[in-house]
Amino acid sequence: MKIPALVLAALLIHTLGFAQAAQPQTQRSRLIPPEPRDGEGTATTVVPILIYHSIRPYIESDTAGMRRYIATPQALDEELGWLRQNGYASISFDDLVNHVQTGAALPPKPVILSFDDDWENQYRYALPLLKKYDYSATFYIWVVVVGRKHHMTWDEIRELAQDGMRLGCHTFTHPYLTRVQDGARLEREIVKAKKIIEDHTGVSVTTLAYPFGQYDARIVAAVKAAGFTSARSTWPGVVHSKEGLFSLTGLIRTESEKSLVDTMQKYLAAASETREGEPQPAANEGVAGAAGFVPAPSPPSTDLGPGPDPVKLPLKAPARQLSQ
Repeated sequence: MKIPALVLAALLIHTLGFAQAAQPQTQRSRLIPPEPRDGEGTATTVVPILIYHSIRPYIESDTAGMRRYIATPQALDEELGWLRQNGYASISFDDLVNHVQTGAALPPKPVILSFDDDWENQYRYALPLLKKYDYSATFYIWVVVVGRKHHMTWDEIRELAQDGMRLGCHTFTHPYLTRVQDGARLEREIVKAKKIIEDHTGVSVTTLAYPFGQYDARIVAAVKAAGFTSARSTWPGVVHSKEGLFSLTGLIRTESEKSLVDTMQKYLAAASETREGEPQPAANEGVAGAAGFVPAPSPPSTDLGPGPDPVKLPLKAPARQLSQ
C-alpha cells in the first residue's frame, strides 16, 4: 500500500519534533551543575579545597562503593602530614571569600579542608589529627541525622567549633536540591537548616555544600537569599573567582582516588598555566599544564536514583565527582 506524501511528511515532522524536544532535556541534565566552570571569572585565585567524607578503618562488610567515600585515619594522617611538610596553611571559606572580594591577604600556600555529613568518625579520628597538625577545617552538617547512630551529637559539633573548626550547612535532609520544587520544603532545606545549626552552636554559618554536588541557578539564588556567602560543589578544580563563589570546586579525597600528591600536582600544574585575561578552556577542552596535557573533568552524572532516606541510616550515596 502506497503511503500518501502528506502522511509521510507529517510522520517526518513528528519524528523530528520529538527528537528536538527530547534532546534539550538530555543536554540540560548534562549541564548540571551550570556555569561558571572552574577558574572562569574575575579575581581568580588558586586554593585547593579537599573534600572528605567518612574517616574510619575499613571493615570486612564494606563494599567497593562504600570504600570510594572512606579515607582511613592512616591515609588522613599521611595527607595532613604531607600538607604540613610542604608548607600548606589551612584557611576557611570566609577567608577565600574575603580574598577574592576585597584582596585580603592569604598565606603563600593556602588549602581548605572540608568534611561532609557529620559522621561521628570525623569527630573520633579527624579532629585529633587536625589538632595534631594544627589545621582547621570546615565540617558541613547534615542536620536531620545529627544525634543518630554513626553521626555526631550537637555536643560534639559544638566541641568542633570550640576547637577552632568552622561549621557549614549540608541542608536539612540531604536531598537533590534541583529536584525540590516545593518552596516551603526548599526553605526548610536551606534557611531552616542554617538557623538550626546556628541556634545549636551559637556560631555563624556562611557556607553551604550542595548534596551530591548538584545545583542550578534557582538553587544558587535561594542559597544567596538565605545569607550564605559561598557554596561548594563536588566538581574537581582548584581555581576560584568572584563569579564562582557559589559554585566552588574541590577535590574529593579517598584511597580509591589517586594520591594527594598526584592530584595536587595535576591541578596545580594546570592552574599555573592560567594567565589573567586569557580565555578559559571550554568544558570539553583540556588545559596544557607544566606536566603535559591535563584533560578537563567530566561533568558529574545526574542519573543517581533516589536520594538518601532521612528516616533510615544509610551510608551516604556518593557525592558526584567521577573524574579527577
